Amino acid sequence: MTGLNTIYKERRKFIVIGLTGRTGSGCTTLSTLLNKSLFSEFNPPKPKLSDFKSDEERKYRITHDYLKQQWCKFHHIKMSDVVSTFLLDLTFEKFDDLYKSILQNEVGRNDQELDDRLKKCYLEYHTKRKCARKHAEKNEHNLYDEPTFDFYFKSLPEFSIKLNKLLNKIEVGSFTRLYQTVGNNIRKSGSADCDSYDSSKIYLFSQRVNKLIKILRHKSKETDENVCVVLDAIRNPYEAFFFRERYSAFYLMSVSTENETRVNRLLAQPRISIDDINKIDERENPDSLKGEDRFWSLNLQRCIEISDIHLYNPDEKGKCKSLKYQLVKYIALIMHPGIITPSQDERCMQIAFNAKLNSGCLSRQVGAVVTDSNYSIKSVGWNNVAQGQTPCNLRRVEDLLSNEDDDAFSIYEKSVDKFRDRLGSIYSFSGCSAKKFDGKPVSYCFKDIKNSIDGDKNQVHTRALHAEENAFLQISKYGGMPVNNGNLYTTASPCELCAKKAYQLNINTVIFIDPYPGVANDHILSCGTSTPNLKLFSGAIGRAYQQLFEPIIPYKDELEIGMELEVPNQKKLLVKENSEYKLEKKALEKRIKELELELSKKNL
Repeated sequence: MTGLNTIYKERRKFIVIGLTGRTGSGCTTLSTLLNKSLFSEFNPPKPKLSDFKSDEERKYRITHDYLKQQWCKFHHIKMSDVVSTFLLDLTFEKFDDLYKSILQNEVGRNDQELDDRLKKCYLEYHTKRKCARKHAEKNEHNLYDEPTFDFYFKSLPEFSIKLNKLLNKIEVGSFTRLYQTVGNNIRKSGSADCDSYDSSKIYLFSQRVNKLIKILRHKSKETDENVCVVLDAIRNPYEAFFFRERYSAFYLMSVSTENETRVNRLLAQPRISIDDINKIDERENPDSLKGEDRFWSLNLQRCIEISDIHLYNPDEKGKCKSLKYQLVKYIALIMHPGIITPSQDERCMQIAFNAKLNSGCLSRQVGAVVTDSNYSIKSVGWNNVAQGQTPCNLRRVEDLLSNEDDDAFSIYEKSVDKFRDRLGSIYSFSGCSAKKFDGKPVSYCFKDIKNSIDGDKNQVHTRALHAEENAFLQISKYGGMPVNNGNLYTTASPCELCAKKAYQLNINTVIFIDPYPGVANDHILSCGTSTPNLKLFSGAIGRAYQQLFEPIIPYKDELEIGMELEVPNQKKLLVKENSEYKLEKKALEKRIKELELELSKKNL
């Protein structure tokens, strides 16, 4: 065993993948694939052995062959099962009141038999849950024993399935409504049956998930098995941040597809209607979140935005070839960073991702990159104010109201009393400092204040240029480099205004991460005779880009160590050989002299 084995064994020993994505995108499909015991059961597409059309096909062969040797089954932790643990902490009476409160119709007399079955089922698993809790309380330093493991990874999923069937027999859709209600309650209050907000309980749900991961880790100390975990599915961004800050081996994977494909998948399920899908979308992506609602509400758009790895799951009639192809690549890279290099799309999107961090926008940072048809980068942009103006995150309300930092504010902001009065009333400033905000700058969004006065939602009042717009302008500003049939990479799909500019520049392909809420795709980019191609980005981004593509050890050194190679240096060999010959020559010359001396003595 070499140091290489030690390094990469440790790398494979612990991996946590969190899944996120809109309902119907394919998170459950992905977790099922990772849960396969054998690589042959996972059954990814076979790689080409020759006649490669691109280097990406060669890269796939490398990652496929590597993962085939290193495959490890992922333990599947469903967030719905974690919700079940909070439900089972209630007495049956409290559970009974809770589930009946979400029913849309009254429970009739004919449902008594179902009620009895429900009570029997609940009490059986409630007792098991109590035993598991007692073990955890007594053994904080070792959460694993066989009964505890069996409860969380065998009995608990059974309970969720049985409860689903029973509740949906009582009333169709009641299980989903109950678990959504309970999930929100847990994030609000830390309890299944309380919806009073308590900010100290924000991470309680994530902490419960973390305990299940710890059970697996404690078990691995006895069995020496790998702990590979897939969490299905994360729908609140702060849950992702919780695991990201605790585990360097945590990766948030988003699964995306075209909306039409997603909707068709959902409609193919029994008892799902368009109205149901619209309600699901409303819950997963609320129109507007105010105040601390952000900490407990579902927010799929933000989860996708902060994902480490983006996967594309097209409509392939259940074959999942594309999804498997991508999984092979990224699981192999997680286990062995740097085994292949990034794709062209990853390289360009990573630059757009880094560029967005320059943005001084208070609401959302966006980055964009424009390339020519050969993927040569021609410009980079991010959403920010025009050059020479002060970004919003550097302007303080207090400075405007006290007439300080004169250059940072416009004549309108400094002279229009209605604007200044509204700003003062919203922020309640009367010589107050940033001490109230823990020393952080108290900034404001001009567009929001102006629209609150006008009673409108006019986007034209924004101070910043959009990232795509800024990138396009850089081309004009610094020399007009040709981008005909080029590509636009953007961390969010372009709005209507930027989409028109991309069309005018004859951009061939727009690659984006998260769809922008508007009609740009369907109205602007899907019209006329020179329509750009729209492409959902798939790849590693942000910190994952660095983690997955930076080798732990140069591959040349790996080959030398792992293959026990000794590449000869021909020059050194010749020098050594020459030295040996010189020594041999001296020895022969000495021997000749000795023989000549002996011969001369005999002749005498």
